[in-house]
Amino acid sequence: MTVNLDNLAAIFNLAKELSTSDGEVKEEELSILWDFFQTFGEMNSSVLGFIMSTGDKMNFEEACSNIESLDDGAKQQISNLFAKIVCADGELTEDEEDLYSEIVERCGLPEPEVAEEPEDAITPAFILVNYYGIATIKQSEHEDWNTLGDEIASWMGCDRVEVVRYTPALNAVSNNLGLKGQHIVFMVARNGYGDKTVGDNMPGTLLYGGGYPIYGNIVIALETDNGYEIEGFITQHILDMAFEEVNKAVDGLIRME
Repeated sequence: MTVNLDNLAAIFNLAKELSTSDGEVKEEELSILWDFFQTFGEMNSSVLGFIMSTGDKMNFEEACSNIESLDDGAKQQISNLFAKIVCADGELTEDEEDLYSEIVERCGLPEPEVAEEPEDAITPAFILVNYYGIATIKQSEHEDWNTLGDEIASWMGCDRVEVVRYTPALNAVSNNLGLKGQHIVFMVARNGYGDKTVGDNMPGTLLYGGGYPIYGNIVIALETDNGYEIEGFITQHILDMAFEEVNKAVDGLIRME
């Protein structure tokens, strides 16, 4: 996608219009826009500041005219971006729909592309590792944490779970996987840190770091950078890669059942 800073400013202007058309800017909408801008190699806070200040000075007609002049490939990506923003919160108000339709018409945007389901798509999967280092794959279609959290706790044999995130070992795994908008986490029994009636989970201890032992079973999963929502691995490829990278991080101590 070949664009200049004025083009990006126009995109920001219209994206902001879409985000505020329902009276409230959602974190999910901002996240989509920032992720889009980060795809441009030399993006930094200074450049972002220029894009935002320039975009704020544009009026609606100028922004639409700017985007209308772009090539078909750029318009397709912008159409995809705007569609993601209006659908980010799962609610499409009448004002949002009207504004989106007007932007599409004025900018000459094509219909947004529908993402195809990967060929190796699977029911969201989680990696359960017991304190013997033996891993099993658990799957769940639940997305709401009230239900999913209880299900994960049942796999682990505890009442409630606590999420461990952003340790040096987990950060390294996330970086090696090249995750965008997500990071690797693992879950432990909330009241299980001092429970000596179950074994020391050495993989969990190594992932936690700092020489503090983790007891009982753990579950390895993904978590979104914005909103901190727990998610499973949705393709066989990313599941296999995550298992491989996590196992490297713990010196090969995990064995698949």
